[in-house]
Amino acid sequence: MFSGGNSAVGGVAVALTLALCAVPAADAQQYPAQPITFVVSTTPGASPDIVARLFAHHLGESLKQTVVVENRGGANGQIAVGAVARAPADGYTFLVTTAATLTTNPSLYPKTGSLAVTGLKPVTKLVDLDFVVTARPSLNIANVQDLVARAKAEPGKLVAATTALGSAAYLTAELFKESAGINFLTVAHNGGGQAVNAVLGNQADLLFETIALSAPLIEGGKLVPLAVTSNRRSEFLPNVPTAEEAGVAGFVVSGWVAIAAPKDTPDAIVKTVQSALHQAGERDALKKSLANLKAHAVLNSPEDFAALLQRERAMWDRVIKKAAISLE
Repeated sequence: MFSGGNSAVGGVAVALTLALCAVPAADAQQYPAQPITFVVSTTPGASPDIVARLFAHHLGESLKQTVVVENRGGANGQIAVGAVARAPADGYTFLVTTAATLTTNPSLYPKTGSLAVTGLKPVTKLVDLDFVVTARPSLNIANVQDLVARAKAEPGKLVAATTALGSAAYLTAELFKESAGINFLTVAHNGGGQAVNAVLGNQADLLFETIALSAPLIEGGKLVPLAVTSNRRSEFLPNVPTAEEAGVAGFVVSGWVAIAAPKDTPDAIVKTVQSALHQAGERDALKKSLANLKAHAVLNSPEDFAALLQRERAMWDRVIKKAAISLE
């Protein structure tokens, strides 16, 4: 039995313990108490940068706090990954980056790319930026069936233009070849503009690029759309079938932009940010801005996004090893 004096001391101890336990809850309620930084893995003006700035604006309004965008481009996203992975895990630093940075870099850069897996916590996929397979009109290929027939009749003769070696577009072309059971030459270019020019200049036959870049050329009759690579038709090219609809079974690829946090960021903060981003994605103003980019919001849960990352990393690791691609 405690004496009267010991009971008083015990009461003070209990009160102090309760007060200390209340501090994290109070901090969580106050979050965010200072500006949040989005570290973007590309240069200003690129699609991920534009997406980051759009969501930063609307997230800031939702959380009633400033969201600053900081560009840390270079090394295929590795610089930005390192900066965020080393940042304090307090909910005030996030990475905004592409699918390639989070899913293919670990395989393309086996010595240094693992930080994208070990140093980050998934928050949500922000948007899908889907790809479309197109052909130059003079090739007289009107659909995927035509393409497969031509490629099988002339194996290795057709040339597909993409962006850089190991890029999402390049790997999409490699996976398409495997899924369709055909062979063509995939040629990497320094950016989407050069890839487009190769097709328009008849130096290449096919183009694997985003709908955002390809749609104006399709509308102008300079490219023939064969298939979109996503698992559903694009609202921006509603008459173009998916690759699966066109007969390429199991071929589903989507380019995307996502957000991640330092690995030890509290789950409560991650969920708060994901929920606020999801609410922002429902705003008409943001939907309109994303439509101009030929993008649409996804904003899945951290758990669903983590599962997606695991699946895509395994898929691209297989494709990269089969194509014997290494950037280190």
